[in-house]
Amino acid sequence: MTTAQPVEAEREGAVVSVEVRRDGVAVITLDDARQTLNTITPAFGAQLAAAVDRVESDASIAAAVLVSGKPDSFVAGANIGVLKSIKFATDAERMAREAALLMRRVERLNKPVVAAIHGAALGGGFELALACHAILLSDDPRTVLGLPEVRLGLLPAANGMLRIAQRAGLREAMDLALSGKNLRAARARSLGLCDEVCPRAILVETAARRAKTLVGHVPRHRVVPVDLTAIALERNPIGRALLFKRARERARVRTRSHYPAPERILAVLERFARSGFDAAATLEAKAFGDLVVSETAHRLIELFFATTALKRDVGVDEVAEARVVTHLGVIGGGMMGSGIAYVTVDAGLPVRLKEKDDAAAGRALRAVNELLDARVARQALTPLERDAILARLSATADPSGLRHAGLVVEAVFEDLALKQATLRQVEALVEPACVYASNTSSIPIARIAQAASFPGRVLGMHYFSPVPRMPLLEVVRADRTEPWAVATAVALGKRQGKTVIVVKDGPGFYTTRVLAPMLNEAAHLVGEGVAVDAVDAAMVGWGFPVGPLQLLDEVGIDVAARVAQVLHAAFGERMTPPGALSKLVADERSGRKSGRGIYRYDEQAGGGEGRRPVDAGVYALLGVQPTTRLPPEEIQMRCALALVNEAIRCFGEGVLRSARDGDVGAVLGLGFPPFRGGPFRYVDTLGAAEALRRVQGYADRFGERWRPAPLLVHMAKKGERFFD
Repeated sequence: MTTAQPVEAEREGAVVSVEVRRDGVAVITLDDARQTLNTITPAFGAQLAAAVDRVESDASIAAAVLVSGKPDSFVAGANIGVLKSIKFATDAERMAREAALLMRRVERLNKPVVAAIHGAALGGGFELALACHAILLSDDPRTVLGLPEVRLGLLPAANGMLRIAQRAGLREAMDLALSGKNLRAARARSLGLCDEVCPRAILVETAARRAKTLVGHVPRHRVVPVDLTAIALERNPIGRALLFKRARERARVRTRSHYPAPERILAVLERFARSGFDAAATLEAKAFGDLVVSETAHRLIELFFATTALKRDVGVDEVAEARVVTHLGVIGGGMMGSGIAYVTVDAGLPVRLKEKDDAAAGRALRAVNELLDARVARQALTPLERDAILARLSATADPSGLRHAGLVVEAVFEDLALKQATLRQVEALVEPACVYASNTSSIPIARIAQAASFPGRVLGMHYFSPVPRMPLLEVVRADRTEPWAVATAVALGKRQGKTVIVVKDGPGFYTTRVLAPMLNEAAHLVGEGVAVDAVDAAMVGWGFPVGPLQLLDEVGIDVAARVAQVLHAAFGERMTPPGALSKLVADERSGRKSGRGIYRYDEQAGGGEGRRPVDAGVYALLGVQPTTRLPPEEIQMRCALALVNEAIRCFGEGVLRSARDGDVGAVLGLGFPPFRGGPFRYVDTLGAAEALRRVQGYADRFGERWRPAPLLVHMAKKGERFFD
């Protein structure tokens, strides 16, 4: 074989190299040595173009195979830093056109190019593969394809959507582009989006053989599999109009028109269906340019950088080394405990789950098994993979197996005495180097640790429900918690696939503490005679996934009332809970879990867009009539600014390590609208002076609960911002 040669001068940095095998197959390796992942940058594009030139002009090359030099990824898509630096829509549009032209050059080569993919091929990486004449995927679970641009407020810009529509149909193109979800190899093959799946060890050799079979008859067109639904919906004007009408309706319900990218995606695909590839490609580049410079994309890209930075953050400012956890213990197998066990065994770690008796242990095992079965049903796991994951979990009523754990998570009922008793029991079994974490949502860790012989290893690991879906983990550090224990918990959370923030101990920590004022304000509004559904609709309209009163039902009104008592005891009049909570609890309304709450949960209950009707008996119980009409903007500001003001207070008191962590925690843990960037980005958008003016106005009307955070007052006077 010839020696691999970079196709561009060293001064640019070797990103692409070409090695010509004796059989005439050129192996084009993508490997940006300066980055952990390959991303599409101007240098990447220039060097790949040079490699295409060489393949085209070199008579000794009959075909090419495109591979990655990275161990577990192909190409991660466009370089987000490059996108963030763009100031003008025309510059982004030009970038999209250049990327599309490069893909078209690959596609139109008269020599076959086969993409051999192991690991993630996302965004522009997937689009590059789609431009090749065949796609081979490794059968490794880490190998996935996807178009995640919509999550950044963008759309795919190198004609990948259009090639998916050509190969798999309009519906699949819509689904992948609008959802941003990943495809595993088996599903991609069933859709016609890959040509072969093989073991990683023979991936390149199999791709080379496939490339040689295509020499002399490079495929130019992909045939969409025809079925009756495709004929009815995609291949006639009336069916297509209905397809796009329904897609737009679903997108508007899901996004509440806060995110422009889905509408632009549908417009591009509709142009493709009506006018063909080239017309759609022109519209795609224009739409990409507009979206890159939009406020929505800016906020989502900032969140991307914030969560990326947290992946590198060890969670402590001191020098501390995380201890390797090889076994996890979980105490309590309810919804939270079984969820924690699930994400841990799924990450490859053995778990011993301890429950009060064998029946409860069996229920916990069944809960984890059901989660895995659901993934098998979606073809996200094979039955063999499911069984291997489940084999890492054991559940028992005997606590002795916990002695092997490097970290134990306690997920028992939210009661201080019970949590302290559990801590004493576990400490008698485990080694001093074992970290003990309580999954409490509000009880200060220092109070739990009063029962500990080794308080330095006690901390909080506050997961969010449902654990498998919620991406945030809040690690709570008490004054006596050792740095190594925090670093160990943070490392475990990352392995579980969570975005981790570390916060200072105190009642409610960060997320629960800032959520409480919003829930309280929503209850105050109802007490003033505003309809429950009007409050929730206003907040969903502002961008929250569910309204605060529906969230009360989901969390549990009894749980919220207990948390409210903890916060009231700690913070006094400012956190006085509204009387509505105690009245609801006294009426045995616990929310969804009990079938009685603010909303109705009987079998006959139903509502538009999946909403349940309000239980009208709530108004009689509270002694109000839902006749007060407030503008949605008033409801939105009262609920949202209550949260924002408390978030600023937390930052000023040192509960948060940074405003970045506060934004990520609010978005990923509480559903604060991502397109607003989080409470601190939101204040920067408003301006601290304007935020203070609004908060002070409510303080003048409603008193102590609206007292402005001291830091907000300071920043308004100084004209300061949280971010540069």
